Amino acid sequence: METPQYKSTWLSHFPPILAAGVAIALLILTPFWAMRFARLPFLGTFIETNNVVASLGRAGWPAYDAGVQYRDHLDSLNGEPVFTARDLERLMSVNGYQPIEAAFTRPDGTQYSVTITPIPFPLEDLVSYYIVPSLVGFVFLLIGLWAYRLRRDRWESRALVLFVSGVSILTSTLFDISTTRYTNVLWGVAVLLASGGMMYLALVFPHPARIVRLNPKLRFLPWAGVALLVPAMVYSVLSESNRYFYGTMWQLGYLTIVLGFLLLIGMLVWRIIRAQSPLIRQQSRIIIFGTTIALAPIIFYLAMLGSGNAVQLRGWVFFPPMIIMPLSITYAILRYRLLDVDAIFTRALTYTLMTAAVIGAFYGLLTLLSLFFQRTIQANNPAVIAGFMLLLVIGLNPLHNTIQRIIDRLFYRDRADYRRILTSLSRSLVVMPNLSQTLRILDQELNLALNPERFVIYLYNDELGEYFPHATREDSAPPYPAGDPLVEMIKTSDHPIWLAPGLPLPARLQPVPVYARLNGYVFVPLRYENRLIGFIALGPRRSGDLYTSDDLEFLETVAGQSTLALENARLFTNLRRTLDQTLEMKNLMDDIFASMATGIITMDTKRRVTLFNRAAEKILGIPISNVIGNTLSKVIPGFGKQMEHAVENALKGSSQVSELNSSLPDRGDLILHLSLSPLRDARLGTKGATIVFEDLTERRKLEAEQERIRQTFGRVVAPRVRDRLLADPGNLRLDGDKKIVTTLFADISGFSTFSEKNPPEVVFKTLNSYLSLAAQAILEEEGTLDKFMGDAVLALWNSPDPQEDHALRAVRAAWNIVCRSQEMNQGITDPSQHMVFRVGISTGPAIIGNVGTNELFNYTAIGDTVNIAQRLQASAKPGQILLQKTTFDIVSGNVVVSPLEAIFVKGREQPVQIYSLEGLK
Repeated sequence: METPQYKSTWLSHFPPILAAGVAIALLILTPFWAMRFARLPFLGTFIETNNVVASLGRAGWPAYDAGVQYRDHLDSLNGEPVFTARDLERLMSVNGYQPIEAAFTRPDGTQYSVTITPIPFPLEDLVSYYIVPSLVGFVFLLIGLWAYRLRRDRWESRALVLFVSGVSILTSTLFDISTTRYTNVLWGVAVLLASGGMMYLALVFPHPARIVRLNPKLRFLPWAGVALLVPAMVYSVLSESNRYFYGTMWQLGYLTIVLGFLLLIGMLVWRIIRAQSPLIRQQSRIIIFGTTIALAPIIFYLAMLGSGNAVQLRGWVFFPPMIIMPLSITYAILRYRLLDVDAIFTRALTYTLMTAAVIGAFYGLLTLLSLFFQRTIQANNPAVIAGFMLLLVIGLNPLHNTIQRIIDRLFYRDRADYRRILTSLSRSLVVMPNLSQTLRILDQELNLALNPERFVIYLYNDELGEYFPHATREDSAPPYPAGDPLVEMIKTSDHPIWLAPGLPLPARLQPVPVYARLNGYVFVPLRYENRLIGFIALGPRRSGDLYTSDDLEFLETVAGQSTLALENARLFTNLRRTLDQTLEMKNLMDDIFASMATGIITMDTKRRVTLFNRAAEKILGIPISNVIGNTLSKVIPGFGKQMEHAVENALKGSSQVSELNSSLPDRGDLILHLSLSPLRDARLGTKGATIVFEDLTERRKLEAEQERIRQTFGRVVAPRVRDRLLADPGNLRLDGDKKIVTTLFADISGFSTFSEKNPPEVVFKTLNSYLSLAAQAILEEEGTLDKFMGDAVLALWNSPDPQEDHALRAVRAAWNIVCRSQEMNQGITDPSQHMVFRVGISTGPAIIGNVGTNELFNYTAIGDTVNIAQRLQASAKPGQILLQKTTFDIVSGNVVVSPLEAIFVKGREQPVQIYSLEGLK
């Protein structure tokens, strides 16, 4: 069933794509702005919107050492007012590294001036305030886009893109808002975007909250709040009337991020407590862990800023752990669809935490040394670096193992001791054909390891051509044909397949509703010599825990260890079944050979008869005792040599089929139909030949008689009518059907006068010549000859069989009749014997069927359509073909005609529009 979270339109994808596009553009542009600023002399403080001193900074910068504080306002340099970032860049570029007089105003209105000596911008600060945050933002965005690409149909994937885009904008422009200040407006909007994305995630991930399920529109509530704050945020940055208003709005934005963080954590805790699905509970645990580790430092920093207290920002400490959050969310989204991300996530999380731990330890060491020596120890101190490297070499491997154990405890709890179980299986699974024992061992060990609700092993049954279930417990399970979609999916997979609960089934299983009950099942292929001999089916775990990638790897190893034992057991079972069936079949075949009516003879390689069944004895009239052990040529006069010759040909190649005619003393003339093939053993070696034959003597006599009847019948009625009547006795009924047909009526012009002036033999010879010509033209177009009426012929199309182009066929036949009669006239020297046809063609409904009595009837057509064709023929001139308008409308694209005046037809009140056929296109 499709839920709202899987519904999406292009409009729902536009905001995340737009936000990601802006983030990508800033990742491209900000390096150029940062490098331009880094080349200028550095005043010793960051200046942000409205020339207010930023919270970013540290001891050792000239301005800070001179007493400049957070939120002071820069008024002028060397007496020249500073209004914009471009003014500041210009003045610093002109002044260079000479001392410069800087005038400031404190928030309480106190004005003061200090002399500052600019310095080159420190590389370590460029790394801390720009390079590290930008790289983190880039990775943030990359992970979010990867999750979006794989699961773009889900709400949380789109919300994740919005969130990571906002974070990427914040991290990539953090340096810019305090230096070149091109992106101050975007920064403020990105703060709200990040907070809205986090609140949205809290409502929909990993499963929509109950209020969202009841009213899906409520998930947009965070974005509504963001939309209300955006105008004020933009105004605060652009407004110059209140130089500190932007700071108030930024503090509000920081607090909304803190609120979003608390809401996300709170909703995840609520899901862990109240959710029924183990999938949702496990995903919530993952997100809580990842979000807390990733965001706790930066959330603390933002909370302090939001409350008006500046805290020194250390990029190396605050930013790298942030990568854990999108990793954990992406892992939770994808894990139960792409189980291979387990290893990727574990490795990435391990190294991220190790990096954070190493960086934290390094700065912690610096802090301890600074406190111990009562002076600031710089990070580039060679002695400190050497000592830390020594500690790192000693403690790196234990640190890695400790972090790995923590991750395993948090994400993969209650793991079975797979190594012990695999060792036990290797000892217990002996290679012996005992299927029951193998099933019992596997059932016992898998229950200890995973405790599934169901355990069934499917093994291929060679006889049935399907995968048949085997289980140790009383548990019904359906067999699966070899072509079943589930079996095909298992065949094409190299690894176990888990149908995760709560997720849609694979596409090839969705059309079959019965597969919906398999949610939560695992299917493990059993392969032997690259063949799928079966598969293991495991139901959901009784504990409610979900299968992990380690569980599936364990099952894959179990399948590999047990395949040989299962294959031997399968083959032994099939062999035993086959042996029983073979013995039964042998007895059955003996009975069949003795009772069948077809003659069977088998011969060995020396052409001696080894089998001669009773039917062969009856057909050939030779006792079995005279044949066994002798050659055919010796015991069967006439047929024997022919059979041996056919056997020789069969042994040289493949099977042979032939028909022999000969005479036997006791039987007379015989016609035998022989099928010959080599007799082979199990190794495909030739052991002799097999002859299967039947007596066709009486059948051939009957077939000859039937053909004579058929030919005679075909001279009386049209061939198509004959074939129709012979094919189905039901066609002999005296009834009819109404059909659309095309009727052709052709008459020899002037034949009555010709018959009066010539002797009968000349008349009949001439008449038959022209009628044969007309009949041939009609049959070539697959027409039905209705009847000959003296010197006229009536033909039908579209009956008895349908013909889509029946009208065009009739027109072509008429044209051929006229043309061929004219050609025939050229070969007749006596002009008085030249005959010409007049033809009429009409198309329309007619009654088609058998007319007459039960003793004598004709297959014909009656109705107005036939009458019109006859009237058109009567109105035609010698050699002319007249078409009814209905016929012309059908074939108009294929003929050349001349329209004629309408004529009146007997029986019709309205005139009939007619056309004279002039040619074919």
